[in-house]
Amino acid sequence: MRGSGWMTGMVGLCAVVVGSSGCVSLERYKNVEAANRMVIAEKEKTDADLYDERNVNDSLRTRVRALESELGVKDQLLANYRDESALSKQMLNAAQQGIETMAKSNFSAPVIMGAKLPPQLDSALKKFADEHQSELSYDPASGSVKWKADLLFPLGSDVVNQTALDGLRGFSDILKSPAAADFEAVVVGHTDNRPIVRTETKASHPTNWHLSAHRAIAVGGILQKNGVAPNRVGVMGCGEYRPTTANSSEAGNGQNRRVEIYMVPVGSIVESGIASDSPRPVKQASAPAGVAP
Repeated sequence: MRGSGWMTGMVGLCAVVVGSSGCVSLERYKNVEAANRMVIAEKEKTDADLYDERNVNDSLRTRVRALESELGVKDQLLANYRDESALSKQMLNAAQQGIETMAKSNFSAPVIMGAKLPPQLDSALKKFADEHQSELSYDPASGSVKWKADLLFPLGSDVVNQTALDGLRGFSDILKSPAAADFEAVVVGHTDNRPIVRTETKASHPTNWHLSAHRAIAVGGILQKNGVAPNRVGVMGCGEYRPTTANSSEAGNGQNRRVEIYMVPVGSIVESGIASDSPRPVKQASAPAGVAP
């Protein structure tokens, strides 16, 4: 009996030991399994993040290639622009040098020293000049009326002063009169030799050449507004290259800043490249009774 009890006790003890051992192993297994699932989940998340990053990287590479291609096109356009700009500068310099060479040479402006005016027109211009002595002068030898540019325009501008409009209106009336029917007007702008320096002025008139031409155009426009037919008006700009006196003083500069209007026979102004015959003969107006022609 004692032996049987001992055996029974041992078996129970072993069962307890085995049972306890089995419980510990199962808990560890569950822990390991949970840890394993976490690792797997972390790996899946990492794989997903890596996939997304690769897609982003591929998109960035595509964008970089597109930008590089766009930059290459712009670089080529910039190179072409620089080539064209350099060529334009060369052509502009060549043209400017040619213009200055022509201006400084001794050739005379075509048909500007016009024919002697008939008595009736000559008389009308003399009277007109007498009435506007402070603004202009008349030269019978060249058939020209000369305005002081300082009275016609603000300094560095091609906008005609309001105070000069009355004189230009009076000249337009003479040009439209029967006495001037066989004549046309050539408007010639001149400046002194002071270079254009103000930024706002250079934007509209880069050089004195431009300023003189723009002023001649402005005066021609006033003549047209006063009823003179556009085909009876021509314009020229001589810049600083046709001074009447030395540009060594303010007075000299003032004399060289001027606008001249020459009366020339009809037909003297022709389109470029069209050969013209001799200008149409000027009809001499009949002298009034008691006045020798």
